[in-house]
Amino acid sequence: MGENESALTVSSSSTGSPSYTVDARVIRFRQELRSNKINLTDVSKLAYEGVPDKYGIRPLIWKLLLKYLPVDTATWPELLKRKHKDYAAFCEELVLDPKKFPDPQNDHPLNQHEDSSWHAYFRDAEMMQQIDRDVMRTHPDMHFFSGDGETSKQHREAIKRALFVYAKLNPGIKYVQGMNEIYAPIYYQFATDTNTEAAMHAEADAFFCFVELISEFRDHFCQHLDNSAVGIRATIARLNSMLQQSDPELWAHLEQKTKVNPQFYAFRWITLLLTQEFLFPDVVRLWDSLFSDPGGHMDCLLRFCIAMLLNIREELLQGDFSQNIKLLQRYPPVDVHAIIHQAMQLKLAST
Repeated sequence: MGENESALTVSSSSTGSPSYTVDARVIRFRQELRSNKINLTDVSKLAYEGVPDKYGIRPLIWKLLLKYLPVDTATWPELLKRKHKDYAAFCEELVLDPKKFPDPQNDHPLNQHEDSSWHAYFRDAEMMQQIDRDVMRTHPDMHFFSGDGETSKQHREAIKRALFVYAKLNPGIKYVQGMNEIYAPIYYQFATDTNTEAAMHAEADAFFCFVELISEFRDHFCQHLDNSAVGIRATIARLNSMLQQSDPELWAHLEQKTKVNPQFYAFRWITLLLTQEFLFPDVVRLWDSLFSDPGGHMDCLLRFCIAMLLNIREELLQGDFSQNIKLLQRYPPVDVHAIIHQAMQLKLAST
């Protein structure tokens, strides 16, 4: 099939729009990306149905959806050059190297003065150790992250460095356990980009995309905001209210009969953007839809959570407290397209 030929409709999608073969979808994405000014609305509609794994399309689409790249493609080379330079400057300034300390004769490792480079270095080392522990536990089943080879070690160092830079630039939040799980899928997509020149800058590009993504959820990582209107408990309460509206019977069984506090399962679902509930490829597919939903990341995420509850509705209604807690904290294998479809039905029902 030539790229100018019309794609063959094979089924109806979760949004009610036509769904196409993988090759036909590749053609449609390429057609959108060839434009001098990207139509982000059309790209988002395509991406919600899933971005093809082929030909390095997803890294570029995610950069667009996360507002890292503007719709005007002519600005990309200069913008990327500036962003890569900015990230390199952050690393140079914030990641302290004792070999580069300016006054080795008067400053030394035992110097506890606040202005001491060594004092700052040891203070940073504590946070770096925390990040290192989490990064070492990131997707232990994937050689990309956990391998013993030099390439895997370089990937871990890149993730550690990016999370450390984020923590230094955001002293009000710093680093919170679980941020590694959010950064990892973005970095993986960019580091495995078939565009080798783009892949060389995966660390910097993933950093800025992570910053964009986490900005909408950052209040969930601030412990002092837990009980505020924007904190994680308020978000969980909103989820609970959505469940009550969507399925009063299931809500009553969990809330009133079995006394399952939604915090027992929803805290992890929400703060880690479902990265711990599904296999890595399924998380990537869910994020295609999460990033492209015009209603915003938060609304889409909460609809995914409701869809997950509805998907195991019968099991939950038959379960007691301990059975339901176990089921919700170890979510069973499922076709994520069913979750995405159910979430879309919830959205359509609310409009």
